[in-house]
Amino acid sequence: MRKPVPQKGHFSWEKYLKETGATAAPASCFRQSLTPPVNEFKAGMKLEAQDPRNTTSTCIATVVGLTGSRLRLRLDGSDNKNDFWRLVDSSEIQPIGNCEKNGGMLQPPLGEDLSMSSTKHSR
Repeated sequence: MRKPVPQKGHFSWEKYLKETGATAAPASCFRQSLTPPVNEFKAGMKLEAQDPRNTTSTCIATVVGLTGSRLRLRLDGSDNKNDFWRLVDSSEIQPIGNCEKNGGMLQPPLGEDLSMSSTKHSR
């Protein structure tokens, strides 16, 4: 396969695919709507989210950033090295109270020890 020659200023998918002999993935492979969902979230809001490092755990997360229809989330008790992004309509995020309402259990983020955290905050 021949490497495409970079050109300044303009990128053409059609030209790139032709030069590399690659095939574009069909639109049917993508689940996203052509019209992005409205983002009514604001930084500082809390929600329930799947821990991306342990998808069987649901944790409290804080919205720490927004870009279009995407949310930058940080699991409470975690640091910014583990921030992650989700679309506003992702099934991996739910309103506060969803676990309790549906018989689930909130967990601390992977690697966090709640007994240490509660002691630290009670001083």
